[in-house]
Amino acid sequence: MAPCPRSDVPPGRLLLPLLCCAFASGSAAAMALQPPRITRLSTPAQTPQMGSNVSVSCEAESALPELTLLYWLGNGSFVEQLQPNVREGAVREETCGSLATLRRDLHFTPFSFQDLSTNFTCVALSPSGVDIRKLQWVPFGADPSNEGGGMG
Repeated sequence: MAPCPRSDVPPGRLLLPLLCCAFASGSAAAMALQPPRITRLSTPAQTPQMGSNVSVSCEAESALPELTLLYWLGNGSFVEQLQPNVREGAVREETCGSLATLRRDLHFTPFSFQDLSTNFTCVALSPSGVDIRKLQWVPFGADPSNEGGGMG
């Protein structure tokens, strides 16, 4: 077995690059452990009119976009198994620094009373965790600026 070649670089000069590498990999590992986070759920300001074509979107940030799933559920089931007028769009990814923003639209063609009574949920799932956001339709005739929304 041949001996390892000897470097003429003093050990002290190797310490700084090794520390930098260790810090960088530690930071990446710490970021990777953070679960995905849903940052935006865009919906129409008013409940869509019956028969109209409508799209809503869900955006999530993830440090592990290649291992993150972003999908929609309707009443706890995959939307493809729900009604034929509801479908998911493709996942779009935009990277900015160490985080990626994932976006997935949900399309209603056309919007129906059944859609109004369905509980739609956006799910961002990775090995490091999950984030869930429920879609809330503004009831007909309700003031969307009225946060309480109740009587009394």
